[in-house]
Amino acid sequence: MTDDQRKGPRTLDEVYALIDTNRIDAAGAAQAKFHHDIETAIATIANIGSVAGARVLADSRVASAKVLINAELAATRLLADAEMQASKCVNQVLIKPREVVEAAILEVGKLATWRLTATARESVEAIHQDAEFAINALKETGAHAIREIQALAAKVDTQTKHDAEQAAAKLKQFRERPRTMDEATSEGHDAAQIVIKAARHVSVGLQTAVKVSIAEINSVTEAACSAVHDAAVAAEEKIIEGRERALLRLRETLQAHLG
Repeated sequence: MTDDQRKGPRTLDEVYALIDTNRIDAAGAAQAKFHHDIETAIATIANIGSVAGARVLADSRVASAKVLINAELAATRLLADAEMQASKCVNQVLIKPREVVEAAILEVGKLATWRLTATARESVEAIHQDAEFAINALKETGAHAIREIQALAAKVDTQTKHDAEQAAAKLKQFRERPRTMDEATSEGHDAAQIVIKAARHVSVGLQTAVKVSIAEINSVTEAACSAVHDAAVAAEEKIIEGRERALLRLRETLQAHLG
């Protein structure tokens, strides 16, 4: 390898200037430039994927915690509501004649049971709506990162192919002091092929990096969405348990005053 090639990546203008003296060295320099450009793009793609994955996981944890906290609050409200309805039963005993107390307590209990059941159902629906909203947001975060990666890869790939075509065209041109027509043509063709093959090779590497990054983003997003869904299921169970505790408290109160 010559000193020119060891210098590593250079601008296309520098590559074109080198063509005037040595086409093979110029082709090697162009090849090095393409590798450098693609490696930079791959590093950027990996960073986009890493940032997106971290954000998805963090948002998933926040969403899961919010869902569970809301469920805890809903269960607490259900029990408090049952206590309030129980107090109404006690008031019925104190303010109404004995002959109408039993009917009044039964009516209060009926309405309270309906209210607790409806409130629990509404809380479960709200929990699942919150979870669905969070899951959609997580998916959009992942999708946005994928679109960004694909756009970057397409831009770099297109630019690399364009640069390779331009460099190959210039390498095929006659430069200073060609030895013979056949030798100059052959050398130009060989150099051009080096550049074209290099562009194809780095393009394959770029597409592989894109596939790997997209697969990782999809995997992280799927796991994060699953975690939020599991939290919603656990939250629903917590609300149902809270409803059952509240109804039990209400029934115990009713039975005490009916007895």
